[in-house]
Amino acid sequence: MLRLSDAIKELVEGNIIFSWGLGRRLFNLSQLSRFIKPLVEARTQKTVAESAILMNLSRLQRTMAKISAPSQEYAIENINVYSNLTVFTFSKNKETHKKIDAFYQKIREKNGFVSITEGVHEITMIVSSEFAGTMKKNLKPKKEFSKISAIGIKFSEKYATTPGFMHNLFQHMAMQNINVVEVSSTYTEITFYIHVRDSKLAFDTLFSRFVSGKNE
Repeated sequence: MLRLSDAIKELVEGNIIFSWGLGRRLFNLSQLSRFIKPLVEARTQKTVAESAILMNLSRLQRTMAKISAPSQEYAIENINVYSNLTVFTFSKNKETHKKIDAFYQKIREKNGFVSITEGVHEITMIVSSEFAGTMKKNLKPKKEFSKISAIGIKFSEKYATTPGFMHNLFQHMAMQNINVVEVSSTYTEITFYIHVRDSKLAFDTLFSRFVSGKNE
């Protein structure tokens, strides 16, 4: 049977919404105490007063606020936007692989946008929409997304080993209700592929949060 303080700590740290909101003092602690009371009681196997939960949440919030502070210092070096893209996903087999390799070379020769992500069973290829028609004549995609924009982000090498940085980027996209269709990344770059209607909102959100305010 867990102590009350341990039960609350485990509950909060195991839930990204609770931990993120508590660390930034976004919650009404009285309402949160009431909400998590049955969850805490299930962990402690005893009846717990809301006032006791409130006291522990208040104490935990002070600790988490200090830990969460560094995340406010995340900054990215540059953001680029690429528009008029199409996302194709194909079943992975030798014939498809061969055709995709050929298309990749042709698109690169014409300086078109192209990105390939290969999984165990599928291959996703993202190309400038001007090449979409030709690709579909030669390959049958499992799924196609048109009217896609790419938000390319360049960041410092130190963030490659910084826990929470990638989550912070995704989090801001999610808070704006922006659906991420695909993602690709390298050592110091990550690209979000989203519908063109969300591209301005995504750019403005990431720029204002991670670029324009990075020295404040």
